Amino acid sequence: MSVKKRAYVPRVNGGGNFCGHRPDAPRLELVKPSTLKNRPKILGRLQEEVQQYYRSPSRLPSLNAANRSKRQQRSERREACILVLNSILEYTDLTSLRCGVPTSTGFQSLTFEFLAQFTGMGLRRIERAVADLKIGNILTVSQPRQLQEDGSYKGLAAVKAVNSLLFGAFGLLKWLKHERQRASERLAKKAKKQGGNLGQWSRSALAIGRMLVVGKRTHDGLPRRGSPAASSPPRVDAETYGRMLNDLVLALKQEDPSRDGATCRQIAEAILTKKLAS
Repeated sequence: MSVKKRAYVPRVNGGGNFCGHRPDAPRLELVKPSTLKNRPKILGRLQEEVQQYYRSPSRLPSLNAANRSKRQQRSERREACILVLNSILEYTDLTSLRCGVPTSTGFQSLTFEFLAQFTGMGLRRIERAVADLKIGNILTVSQPRQLQEDGSYKGLAAVKAVNSLLFGAFGLLKWLKHERQRASERLAKKAKKQGGNLGQWSRSALAIGRMLVVGKRTHDGLPRRGSPAASSPPRVDAETYGRMLNDLVLALKQEDPSRDGATCRQIAEAILTKKLAS
């Protein structure tokens, strides 16, 4: 039995690598910018500054050395790292520096499959860039799991957080602190307007439509996660939920400055999702 062979078709390289990268004309802009309104200007500025890394790898020496070699990072990998990092910055929350969006059920981390549409790259190339960003201490990625009824675990979207020192590497750390301070001042004015101090606000502003009740806490200070209530929580739009969540995170930080942003965010999410009154 004869097997029909496919005719060999030589690849044509119009310049650069076969992955589409051209060292002399890199593609550093996202193919599909987000449509988010009221994005903090500091994030857009950081995205512009990050692009400098392609021509000047010395701007981020830890990332340049991610290949564990004396040679500088290859140009196509620098291009990929810039695109991946800027796609993450499109949806970075300044309070926790995590990549995601607030929803009615909590802060939702975004998958790399979702972010791929902004970069115009394949998942394998994105994964290699993420590995370098992690080694370079630019990005932290953790994989949460959810326990299922049958005892198995289901992997959730990886939690991606940008290192605050990235802002400092481009001279934006002072601006970042200023943005967070402004948010704290807005919260203080809101607390004063409604009466009481920030400590009281962190306990009383746990409401979206109705008051939330903080349940018993575990040894780590987080509310216990019990079985969901029989009735579903009231629906709220993402903007309202996000504003309330950020206010609560800032209030928790003001109440106990020793807490880091990630811990405050975790406590706030647990409170809002578990004890929402029906």
